[in-house]
Amino acid sequence: MESSTVVRFVVLAAPRTGSNWLCTLLDSHPEILCHHEIFNPEGLHYALGLRGGGFDLGTPAERDRDPEGVLEQIWRRDCGRRAVGFKLNRGQDARVFRRVLADAGVQKLLLRRANRVRAYVSEQIAEQTGRWESYPDSPAGEARPTRVAVSAAALREGVAANERYYAALEEALRASGQRWLDLTYEKLDDLKERGKALRFLGVADRPELLAGATRRQNPQPLRELIANFAGLTAELAGTDLEAELRDGGP
Repeated sequence: MESSTVVRFVVLAAPRTGSNWLCTLLDSHPEILCHHEIFNPEGLHYALGLRGGGFDLGTPAERDRDPEGVLEQIWRRDCGRRAVGFKLNRGQDARVFRRVLADAGVQKLLLRRANRVRAYVSEQIAEQTGRWESYPDSPAGEARPTRVAVSAAALREGVAANERYYAALEEALRASGQRWLDLTYEKLDDLKERGKALRFLGVADRPELLAGATRRQNPQPLRELIANFAGLTAELAGTDLEAELRDGGP
């Protein structure tokens, strides 16, 4: 189905900030179609309910030859939903990134994870295991490491890279007079946070309808995930990352 009144949106996020969870939450709303990483270098990741079916935007090679054409297809193929969007992670297709960032008609949801240390550690584990998504029906796969060694210098640079990314996003949106919505991973369980997203997208404000379909990865306290936890704690003592390292929350 095609619609001239569809609300277009994009979820802009750094890796391991809960964007898969947010996509499944939004997609569970009857008026929203939310794809995952259509522009992931390794493949086109559609909304969960459309995977393995007849929904097809072409091969990765075709997408890379004409990313803006694929972008237009995303907006047109709304599957009868009022709002259509996808997520774009930090560093993915620069052409699409520039296009959606400049388009004031595309609503922007900026998703952050308050615990920057946990986001970094989760990214390192995913880099080692290759497991970036996990759902209740996902295969168990091979045993994966649950502990990684973390360099304090690399951690600081990873955190700084994400902060530069979000600062650049905000600067570009502010300069062009666009509005955006800030969302926080740790608050997505709250109906008020979910309701903010629904109101921003102009759909029925029914946050109680939303149901996330992801399976949380690496839920252990950071001391169980970081092989050199004691040493890293000493190195980060007195810094703004110390409290996040000690935080046993999500």
